Amino acid sequence: MLTLLISITIINFVIGAWLYYVLRKSRLLFSDRFGYTASYFASSTLGLVASLNLILLFPDHFEIVGVLNILLGITIGFLYGSMLNAQSLIAGIYNGGISAIMGTMLGLVVKKPAICGLPGTIASEQEMMIFFAIFSLCILVISSILLLFSFKA
Repeated sequence: MLTLLISITIINFVIGAWLYYVLRKSRLLFSDRFGYTASYFASSTLGLVASLNLILLFPDHFEIVGVLNILLGITIGFLYGSMLNAQSLIAGIYNGGISAIMGTMLGLVVKKPAICGLPGTIASEQEMMIFFAIFSLCILVISSILLLFSFKA
């Protein structure tokens, strides 16, 4: 199971890097509005998925991983936001940080559903971890396709 989580995390980071490369290469072709939307959308999705995967990989050290997730989300937002203007930069940093906090919280609830008062007997912990890891991969793939399709349209 650990190898599956590691491979899904690596695939998510590769998709994020590829999406950044494609958008960075063609950043002069899109307007301020699309740059803002792309920064908002990509930093939110990538921050959520990356922090969810990292908290699923290292659930025992959630204080340290939580802080690193926030820094990672802010970094992702900075990278995507710096493609165009200051408005996109601020939106990217803010949404990257907020989505990293949400991904950390979601990962902790997946590991310990009793935190929110949810029943823990619906599925085993491993099944929930695998489901959310694969679900995060699907979210990232679909959002990347939608973002690239909106650029081509």
